[in-house]
Amino acid sequence: MQPLPNVITLPAELVRQPGNLPAHCSRHGRPAAKRVDFALQSKVPPEPNRALSGNVLSTADRISRRATKVKVTHVKGWPLCRTCQRSRAFWFTLSLVMFFGGLLAFAGSLIVGAFAAKGTVQALAGVAIGGFVIMILSAFPFHRGGLARIVGASTSADGTSVIVVNPSEAFTAELPPR
Repeated sequence: MQPLPNVITLPAELVRQPGNLPAHCSRHGRPAAKRVDFALQSKVPPEPNRALSGNVLSTADRISRRATKVKVTHVKGWPLCRTCQRSRAFWFTLSLVMFFGGLLAFAGSLIVGAFAAKGTVQALAGVAIGGFVIMILSAFPFHRGGLARIVGASTSADGTSVIVVNPSEAFTAELPPR
C-alpha cells in the first residue's frame, strides 16, 4: 500500500491576490525565479452511460452540464524556480517540435505525393500517416508542460480552495498560519 501524498489546501482568496504566496517553489523548494499568473480548474468525474446518449444534442447537453460543474480559480503570482521553468520550456519545445514536424511530414508528403511517380506513393503514405500520428501525440508533452501539472495544484470541487499535492517544505513553511 502506498503512503498518502502530503496535501495542503490554500483558500482561493489567498491565491487570487498577488504577493500572498511564498517566495519558494511549491515543487522543489528553491527560490522563485519567476512568478506566473494562471487559472486552475477543478476535476469533475465523467458522467456514466455516455454510450446510451450518443447523438449530438445529448452530447451538447452533457457538455453544458459539465461546464457548470467545473470551477475555475485564477492564481496570481505563483512561484516557479528555474527547474520548473526549464521543465516547462522543455515540454513545450518538445510539443512544438512534434506538432510542426508532424505537420511538415504530413503536408509535405501529400504535396510531394501529388507530383511524384506512381511507385513512391505508398512510402509517402507511410510518411503522411507517421506525421499525422506524431501531430496527435504532441498533445502529451503539451499536457506535461501545463502549469497545473508542473506545480502540482488543482482547484477543489467547490472552487473555494486550491489543493497542492506534495508541496515542498520551504513552500509550506512560508504559508500564513491557518
